[in-house]
Amino acid sequence: MPDTPTLHTLDGPGGLPLLQVDNRHASARLSLQGAQLLGYQPAGAPEALFVSPNAVFAPGQPIRGGVPVCWPWFGPDPEGRGRPAHGFARNRLWALRSATHTDDGATELRLGLTDDAATRALWPHAFDLELAVTVGPALRLALTTRNTGGDGFTLTQALHSYFAVGDIAAVQVQGLDGCRYIDKVAGASAPLPRQAGPVVFDGQVDRIYQGVPPGLQVVDAAAGRRIALRSEGSTTAVVWNPGAALAATMADLGAGAHRGYVCVETANAGDEVIAIAPGASHRMAVVIDTRAG
Repeated sequence: MPDTPTLHTLDGPGGLPLLQVDNRHASARLSLQGAQLLGYQPAGAPEALFVSPNAVFAPGQPIRGGVPVCWPWFGPDPEGRGRPAHGFARNRLWALRSATHTDDGATELRLGLTDDAATRALWPHAFDLELAVTVGPALRLALTTRNTGGDGFTLTQALHSYFAVGDIAAVQVQGLDGCRYIDKVAGASAPLPRQAGPVVFDGQVDRIYQGVPPGLQVVDAAAGRRIALRSEGSTTAVVWNPGAALAATMADLGAGAHRGYVCVETANAGDEVIAIAPGASHRMAVVIDTRAG
């Protein structure tokens, strides 16, 4: 890693513009389409994020992996009007607002997205959306929504983190014991099931956990690594892995690729719907630290 931090703009796959950050703490790569982090590798450690070997890199198309920004809704179009799943922020070109190298050697990027005619055709609200990314010994992501219009609005959202793991069959997600969850695989039930012990993976898992504490851990036994997550402005966590059968049907993933990742997402989703009054804002953030063990 260089003693002097650097920031470069690259022409990425499919002609998508990328930002490459290198400093003494870590390297990171980010797509301006979607303000989507595609890589974070701490010094002397393996890559922390997973990007599918079959990911599609094309203007306006979602990229499978990294940390997509799901906004202003999480999941399918909540109004059933055929709008993009997980909103439009991940498919739009964001602007780099600032890049700062701090005294401790970290690099802070701020990327922004504002409403225009195309976004208002999908979601008729005025907004300013900013993602702050700090690349240091740990990775920090902070997503701030500002309501710049005259009417209030509601939203759901997620930082859809794909973490690289040695083998999903040996992964545990710790910290969710006792939390109730919406099970997207088994379907609706009342009351909602409650997690008992760590989350493990022996098939497809797609759950929205509610009332979640701020601290979670991904225990990756096959790689001998723990990833600690600490969230702010969020009491929802989404845990997802498609399992073997579904992964094999996904063109941008492919057979067997599910074994190499787990999604543990910092979110406002399910019953946690965020209301933002005119002139107000909401900030959702997570610190991702691979030094936990």
